[in-house]
Amino acid sequence: MKYRTVGIFAHIDSGKTTLTERILFESGKIAAVGSIEDGNTESDSLQEEIERGISIRTTFHSIPWETKFGKFQIQLVDTPGHIDFRNQVTDLLPAMDSAIVVLEAGTVVQSQARLVIEELRKANVPMVFFINKLDRFDEDYLDALVSLEEILGGAPVSLFQKNPEGKLEYYLNTPGHFPKTVGEELVAWNDEILLSSWNDPSGQTDYSLVGLQGGPRFGKLYPVYGGSAKTGEGVRELLDLVLWVEPKEPENFGDSSLPLLVLSRRSAEGVGRYAVVYPTKNIHLAEVEAIWNKNAPKLEANQSGSAIEIEPRGSIFQFLDPESEEEISELNQGKLVLLKNQKGLVLLPGQTVARASERNSKEVGLFSEKTPSPFSVVLEPEESTDKEFWLCRLEELVWEDPGYQVHKKEETGQLVLLGRGELHLEIGIRRITERTEKKLNFSSINIAKLELLKKMSHKVALEHRAFEDQKSSGALIAVLEDTADFSKHIAFEVSLPEEVKNSIETSFMEACLHGFYGEEVVGLKFRVLSYEIPKGDLQTTLTLLKVAILAGVKELFSSNTYLVGPLTEVEVMVDADHLGVVLSDLSRRNAKVISIFEAVAGKSHLKANAPAQNLLGFSGALRNMTKGIGISWERTAFTYEFHAFLKE
Repeated sequence: MKYRTVGIFAHIDSGKTTLTERILFESGKIAAVGSIEDGNTESDSLQEEIERGISIRTTFHSIPWETKFGKFQIQLVDTPGHIDFRNQVTDLLPAMDSAIVVLEAGTVVQSQARLVIEELRKANVPMVFFINKLDRFDEDYLDALVSLEEILGGAPVSLFQKNPEGKLEYYLNTPGHFPKTVGEELVAWNDEILLSSWNDPSGQTDYSLVGLQGGPRFGKLYPVYGGSAKTGEGVRELLDLVLWVEPKEPENFGDSSLPLLVLSRRSAEGVGRYAVVYPTKNIHLAEVEAIWNKNAPKLEANQSGSAIEIEPRGSIFQFLDPESEEEISELNQGKLVLLKNQKGLVLLPGQTVARASERNSKEVGLFSEKTPSPFSVVLEPEESTDKEFWLCRLEELVWEDPGYQVHKKEETGQLVLLGRGELHLEIGIRRITERTEKKLNFSSINIAKLELLKKMSHKVALEHRAFEDQKSSGALIAVLEDTADFSKHIAFEVSLPEEVKNSIETSFMEACLHGFYGEEVVGLKFRVLSYEIPKGDLQTTLTLLKVAILAGVKELFSSNTYLVGPLTEVEVMVDADHLGVVLSDLSRRNAKVISIFEAVAGKSHLKANAPAQNLLGFSGALRNMTKGIGISWERTAFTYEFHAFLKE
């Protein structure tokens, strides 16, 4: 049996989940096709997915598929389309054998599809494109092909057309019905195939099919089919094409790593916590254990601190078949399996299975120290005795989606939940509070802010005197200047004792914690040019020096920092009747409109950007303004290159 892991990727609302549903039906996996409107699809089972009509977590489906050129077991991966859940997409890419990128007829290639195309190209995943919704837009897909060519830097090859009876036909089924130029496009990417086709006047071998098979794998060919996920037109043909295209070369993670790539994490009654794992080669359970034990540390410290030899431990690997949930010991390359979570295993999506000692401890556990997201909410149990309960709920949430983070506010003991965006946090809160009568108080969404030093280079002399000027910190001469990023640096251009240098650095970093607007100050460098240590008690001198630095640096912040925050790019698809009211709402939010163009008849596509704090609640307002018709997509970032100015 040949296994193929095929991911379905698309911009939100392009028909990705509908396509998955139709594939499951065509394969005989389900008896009837569910719909997003009715909330009964196989992929979207969470209550939040049903209510919102969007996918918020990846789903996996195993289906048999027979073609003229072999039998396959397709492992279909339906991915979320919303940008807030992008980490689930990127975590999967190393395991994708090939990808279906769904485009929507009647419009250009939209932003999230653009983003995922770039990610797939970087990961060398062969792509097949499917222009969906031709049942609604018929032959109106030229804009999609033109914008796809602009993204790819080369022309995609359209391999479907209408026959004289008005029905769609597909190249892989009837190559002889297509113009000769199409076959030439399929061999032009490879000189060897091209020469072979010229040297075969008898035409015994169809080299266009040879070219179609290998071109996508090398990123030289981008085949396009079209049809309708809703009606099923072109869906069977699409699967045949995906399986005809050669899969990506399996990744090699080295002999020392376990050939087990973690795709996703889940919890289920009866199974507990587990990971969906992709074996990168055929391997037996005994071989997995041998690699694990070979790389295990040989010594550990006992209670007295002495090193002792570690006794070999029993197996901690328990693999389950995804269909039957029965234990298995033989793993086949590319066939997804479930791995139960055990103490000592680190199961991080997008990485190979490892032991805790092989991974940075900051990446393990509930209270992560990863770079924080700019979006957060403060949580506080209504009953203090319920804190452990809510910690358990949060731990389950972070287990399934490491895109969430949990921090503690040391000064208050409150918990802070961080997420990738407004929708991400709203869904996270909903998931931890459902099915319980316990009460959890939570704040409105907070958005991170920073103070950025203006362009400057200012020389200062910092000194503090006390005890009626009898004691002095000594004069510290330094230059405060901006940097081209969000960093904070201190540099010493004079030789000083380590104790003094540490005191100056600590004082400077403390001064940067709260600037003129009360936020952390970044984008600055403090160059110490000279400092002479006064005679007398060193600790008294360092105390006075700290006061000098805190007061002097903070004084400079009062007129030399900008208050900045995350910037959000928003794209809106809206009907012409509601365009005016949407533009008015964006204007009220101080959004800057970048472009407006007609996407399809009666539909406008607009792009704008605004401070993220101004766009909170916009997606809900859009639904109300347009009676549920308007669609928005938002991308938020907070970097030196991509931020919003809030106050000067």
